[in-house]
Amino acid sequence: MKFNSMLKKFQNYNIPEENKPEFQRELIESNYIRSRNLSFLLFFIFIILLFTDYMKYRQGLWQENGGYRFLLYSHFFYVLLLFLLYGYLFVRRSYSQALTLQLKQHFVLTFSFIILLGASFTTIADQLIHGEITIYVLCIWLFAIINYQKPLSNLGMYAICHIVFLIGITFTQSSPAALSANYFNGTVLVILAVFVSRILFIAKVNDFNSKKTIEIQKSELEKKNLELSVANAELHDSLLALDESQNIIFSLTLALESKDTNTHGHSERVAQYAMAIAKHLNLNQKDMVDLWRAAILHDIGKIGIPDAILNKPSALTEEEWVIVKSHPHRGEVICSKLKFAHEILPIIRYHHERYDGKGYPDGLQGNDIPFLARIVSVADTVDAITSPRTYRPMSRTMEQAVEELKINSGTQFDPLLVEAFEKVYLANELNTISEALGDLYDIKS
Repeated sequence: MKFNSMLKKFQNYNIPEENKPEFQRELIESNYIRSRNLSFLLFFIFIILLFTDYMKYRQGLWQENGGYRFLLYSHFFYVLLLFLLYGYLFVRRSYSQALTLQLKQHFVLTFSFIILLGASFTTIADQLIHGEITIYVLCIWLFAIINYQKPLSNLGMYAICHIVFLIGITFTQSSPAALSANYFNGTVLVILAVFVSRILFIAKVNDFNSKKTIEIQKSELEKKNLELSVANAELHDSLLALDESQNIIFSLTLALESKDTNTHGHSERVAQYAMAIAKHLNLNQKDMVDLWRAAILHDIGKIGIPDAILNKPSALTEEEWVIVKSHPHRGEVICSKLKFAHEILPIIRYHHERYDGKGYPDGLQGNDIPFLARIVSVADTVDAITSPRTYRPMSRTMEQAVEELKINSGTQFDPLLVEAFEKVYLANELNTISEALGDLYDIKS
């Protein structure tokens, strides 16, 4: 039971079931190409070695040391088996135009077994000449590195060849010390080769899984980009076709609020707070119309920002924050297509500027920031504080919002507008904003 468990653990590799056929096909094709190219190279090398074996025969070395004769037999064994393997492939190829995956897999396994078994025979013969196991070790490690075989298949091949190796050198190595050293060194190096082979195979698996993950993410990204392109194209066509009707404002705002869960009703509330400040400051009719339109459209640039960023519950990364901070510019570009919006473009672009010059996108300071943009900044902050967000489910009170404005008066906000909003709140004028907006619907057109 323990042995079976160990084998399963040794063989285990994590590939989703739906991807296993593709991985198997990729693995077989890769191993087949490598094995085929290596087999051609080795075939010609063994032909040359047979010639050198013949020259040693002519020199009389066979009579001095029988190991040279056995070396010839091992080289001939290589050439014969490789020739038979090529002949089998040729016959199968003649009956079909392309080799099947199963046949390619058989070729890889047979070729690997031939080379490893031949390395065992060559090393056995070499015990009578040099007493080394270099050829055996080189072949074992060569196949551990170049072929990505399943761990259990490699383990079986290495075990059979190593048994042949151990039995062979027992009968051919006469020195007990050299024999013990070859036993130990050969066994340790084979075990290491098996584990290196498994590590490389698992690396191949991980590489395949990473590639599939990238392909899936790329496909999803392309799909999202396509959807965004279609949405942008539809928006562009709509903007070109629409006139100055106030329905444009509501359509764009609804599109944004359906995209970002944080902005449901946000634009309307910002417009209400901005109008309350404007009424308190006795702004003229034109400024109130521009302010209302800008407040409704101030965040329209978020349409081009991915939902995953807008609705992210955790802190944004630096790259994501750069994308979010691009929405004032995006909004300016979108609204530049609307004839009636030309005069409110500066308000949309600069509503995130700070009074101390540390805002974005242009770092304007103090009175350089358009006055109506400063009003929208205050109104936008009030609603952000008093409304729930994905990253902060619990909203805060209006008292806390006023306190926050006072803390940042002169740094983030215009002190005059902070004081104006505080007076609006203390005078309970926020409860009568809808009355102020009643007049607005008469002047907005």
